[in-house]
Amino acid sequence: MNWYLPITIIPGIGMLILSTATQMLSVSNEIGQLLSKKCSAFEHEISNHKIKQLGLLTRASAFLYVATGCYVLSGIFGVLEPSDNAWGIPSIVLYIGTILVFIALTFLIIYAYRAVAIRKMQFVNNHTLNNE
Repeated sequence: MNWYLPITIIPGIGMLILSTATQMLSVSNEIGQLLSKKCSAFEHEISNHKIKQLGLLTRASAFLYVATGCYVLSGIFGVLEPSDNAWGIPSIVLYIGTILVFIALTFLIIYAYRAVAIRKMQFVNNHTLNNE
C-alpha cells in the first residue's frame, strides 16, 4: 500500500463532514424554532423526530471524524512501516477507516429518508388544517 493513498481520501471526507455539520446546524435551528414557543401536539411530535434526526447526524459526524483519523494514521504508519502486505498495520487501519465511512454513510442515508418522511408528515398536517 502506498502511504499517500489514505491521505488522498481525506478531502472527500472533509466535504462530507462539512455537509453533515451544515445539516446539523439547520436541524438544530429548526428544533430551536419549534421549541421556542408553546408547542401543539403535532409540533412536539415533529420536534421529537427532528431530535432523533440530529442524533443520526451527530453519530454520522463522529464516525467521519474517527475515519479521518484512521486515514491519517494509516498514512503515517505507511511511511513508518512500508509494506505491501494486505494485512499490515497501515492496511488494517485503512480498512477500519473505510468501514467507519460506510457506517456514517448508512446513517446519512437513513437521515435522508427520514427527513423526507418528516416533511411528508408536515405536508399532510398542513393540508388537513387548510381543508378544515
